[in-house]
Amino acid sequence: MRLEDLAPETRAIVDEIISHEDVTALHVSCYSDEGVNDVKTAACDKLLAHRVENKLKGTKINSVVSRIHVAEPKPRDDVVREPFVPEAVKSRRKYDPEDPMRRKLEKDLEAEGGGAGVYNIDTKSAHLHQPCLRDH
Repeated sequence: MRLEDLAPETRAIVDEIISHEDVTALHVSCYSDEGVNDVKTAACDKLLAHRVENKLKGTKINSVVSRIHVAEPKPRDDVVREPFVPEAVKSRRKYDPEDPMRRKLEKDLEAEGGGAGVYNIDTKSAHLHQPCLRDH
């Protein structure tokens, strides 16, 4: 039932409860699923805010805050520095599991070796000692 549809005396009781500072009123209907996501989001936001507030009240935060430094670079000249992506990375083909010529990833070897829990990494195999693209 919507708040507008309540009897005046019931509405007055509900309004008194809603008027408290720490009460959040949300309209939700399990019948039509109206507002269900809003309630879920509001509850998660309140829980997160409560957890952060409790963390900040604790004594452990003081030992961590002194070790945190956020660097904010300031421009030192008028040179524009664009992001750089090496050509070798740009020209690399996207991984396609259906491509027979693709390079074998460790997850491919795992699938061939029996799957998770069965497969053991072969530390003596040559494929682990091949140089990666960074080394070229």
